[in-house]
Amino acid sequence: MTDFPRLLFVTPHAFNHVLGGGITFTNLFQGWPRDRLACVHSDSFPTSDDVCDRYYTLGLAELDIAGPLQLARQILRRGRPAGRATPADGGTALASGGLVQEFQKSVLGSTPPERAQLTPALEEWIDRFRPDVLFTLLGSNGMMALVEQIRRRFSLPLVPHMMDDWPSAAYRDGLVGPYQRWRMRRWLRHFFAVAEAPLGIGDAMCAAFGERYGRPFVPFQNTLDVARWSAVAKTDLTVRGPARLLYVGSIFANAQLQSLVDCAVAVRDLNSVGRGIRLSIASPEFLVEPHRDRLEIDPSIVIEPPITDDDTFFARLAEADALLLPVNFDDASIRMIRYSMPTKVPAYLVSGAPVLVYGPPEVAQVRYALDRAWGHVVSHRDPVVLRAGIRAVLEDMSLRRHLSQAARAVAAEEHDAVRVRHRFQDVLRRAAAGMAEIAA
Repeated sequence: MTDFPRLLFVTPHAFNHVLGGGITFTNLFQGWPRDRLACVHSDSFPTSDDVCDRYYTLGLAELDIAGPLQLARQILRRGRPAGRATPADGGTALASGGLVQEFQKSVLGSTPPERAQLTPALEEWIDRFRPDVLFTLLGSNGMMALVEQIRRRFSLPLVPHMMDDWPSAAYRDGLVGPYQRWRMRRWLRHFFAVAEAPLGIGDAMCAAFGERYGRPFVPFQNTLDVARWSAVAKTDLTVRGPARLLYVGSIFANAQLQSLVDCAVAVRDLNSVGRGIRLSIASPEFLVEPHRDRLEIDPSIVIEPPITDDDTFFARLAEADALLLPVNFDDASIRMIRYSMPTKVPAYLVSGAPVLVYGPPEVAQVRYALDRAWGHVVSHRDPVVLRAGIRAVLEDMSLRRHLSQAARAVAAEEHDAVRVRHRFQDVLRRAAAGMAEIAA
């Protein structure tokens, strides 16, 4: 199919060149006509306009905490300076600090009950766009309620895309948590029942969600131009001078923070015994700052801004002597990210730089490295074994060659945009046309 339907993307995470979701969908939607793409979002991060330039930012009129809680918020914030609030900048919270924060955590949980409304302004904006298909990451109960209102009002075929197993982690705290989880599960069962084509981030997620929700899911994750970036891939694997380790990407407490801290400690300890290593961590400041004192623990560790220019990004990956892919070992993190596949993985693979994977084998990204042999995996949380793993990936030339070659082969086979992007966009075209059979 060559015709592009008018696609409406409703999402907590919009297009950008910094964060994982924004990068993934920027790459998957490359080539989609911009006049046929519109995005309704609650993302506080600045959007990019090279793929999509038609945005509607949700405000409290569309997505807010439930009615009685709005009154409580007004009382608690009385006398404070007024400003335009959106769900993304904290508008759905009651207030910060002290007893109020403790009340919210113990009674309402991490995400308070929400109400959603398809306002006349949003309805008119969507109506002017005249969408043919609705694509969404779903999200909180409030976001899902809004997605349903839009779907029903405009009679749109639906394509939901799951990026993490957030249903296993969401709404687990607070007195109202059980009711919130019941609502969430009901919404999810509904959406996956009516969807034209449910999508997941990878094979492991699609298998698990297919069993959980009783219908097949199609896997799609980040993709890239393998031919273009292979031309700048690392070919000289010799380590000269202090070895250069690099980590790029997000830093979340429920995903990779603790394991990244373990890697920083290992680098510090190796430097203390004379094994010269420099670790660079490239991540957005707002994700780094809360954890800077746990990461920047040695002069050999440098924290820097994210690399947003593609040419610079892939050059930096190829310059590194090894790349880090840390994954937390705790149960809560495993529950959240066990089926996730980080946006950086295809770029890591095509770069030619050997990859050290540090995390539990039951998590999909670690299992992917084990099964396809593209990363040197340290699968137990042991500082001695971690230090040995870092030394091996830097010093064992036979291992370095094997990892580099295997990773580049997997990148070409599994992540090339020439194939992946075409399949992804074809699924959306078929969904818009109401075709029953969606091929993986």
